[in-house]
Amino acid sequence: MIVSPAELSSSEAERLRAFERQGHDALANSYHAFFAGVTALATDPLFDDVHLHPGTRLLDVASGPGALAAEAADRGARPVGVDLSPRMIELAQRLYPTIEYLEADVEHLPFPDHTFDAVVCAFGLGHFPRPELAVAECVRTLSPGGRIAFSWWDDPSRQRIQGIFRDAIAEIGVSAPLDVPRSHNVFRFCNSGEFLRLLDEAGLREVKVTEHAAIHVVPDTETLWRGGLGSLVLTGAVIRNQDQVTQDLIRTAFERCARVYKSADGLNLPIAFKIGSGQKPI
Repeated sequence: MIVSPAELSSSEAERLRAFERQGHDALANSYHAFFAGVTALATDPLFDDVHLHPGTRLLDVASGPGALAAEAADRGARPVGVDLSPRMIELAQRLYPTIEYLEADVEHLPFPDHTFDAVVCAFGLGHFPRPELAVAECVRTLSPGGRIAFSWWDDPSRQRIQGIFRDAIAEIGVSAPLDVPRSHNVFRFCNSGEFLRLLDEAGLREVKVTEHAAIHVVPDTETLWRGGLGSLVLTGAVIRNQDQVTQDLIRTAFERCARVYKSADGLNLPIAFKIGSGQKPI
């Protein structure tokens, strides 16, 4: 039986929000340079699940550097992007000046009811302090019959960019930053049952979770190390919070874990993620 985690208190939720906002502000440019190509793997299946077509009024939640909304616009949709991080919004507006991006918290979206035909969210779900409230707010902005789709990572054993770092951290035995509430479980929606239940309890119909896999090639371990520290907010904070001796131990364990994926082309890293989707009742 799956047991739902306790909801974070208001103070815990605000603490996590502040951590996420500050972390993504600090990493906006390096995230775009390294990680945007990984998150883009979910673009086509997200669009497929919300039946994106020319003219679709689309909300992109946790839009980051803005590439997904820009791709939607290229396909004829009418997108708006929102993100908690002011620096991400600044970057997105600079990269894609013809698209509207707004700074906003997913629990308080600045749109009337029934504004959008579709809502997508690429890899934001595990960062939200209160996912049930976040999903309910996204559904509120949907028109009746509109569709919604969220992507989130699979287990780190199958999602190896995060997984290599996580394995190295676990081997050395360090813990998460104090700014992250202990009851927040970033791996919760790696579990398809939890993902399905989240969408079911939001009142959606035709709910499903699909699994996706790919290989992402990174030139070498140095690129992966720097790219990961510059993209993975929680994981990077765990490492940076350690003294230099402990960081060096983590790096040594990281090198050993990464070596498994070496080939003539570089590191061939398995990437795995899930997409949960559904339709708002008419």
